[in-house]
Amino acid sequence: MNKLLSLAGGLLGGYGLLKTPLENSFLSGLDPVVDVVGIVAMLVFSVGLIYTGVRDWIQR
Repeated sequence: MNKLLSLAGGLLGGYGLLKTPLENSFLSGLDPVVDVVGIVAMLVFSVGLIYTGVRDWIQR
């Protein structure tokens, strides 16, 4: 259960990075980098959640 919560937290963190408003701040130049990191985090953690769910489903 702890692994699922960690994966869900990572997925939520990636979503948070995507939705962070950086325009009109000193970090506005990093907006494309933050978007790419958010997309990669969402992809990695969602694949991890799917893999863990399918693996647990098959083992039962």
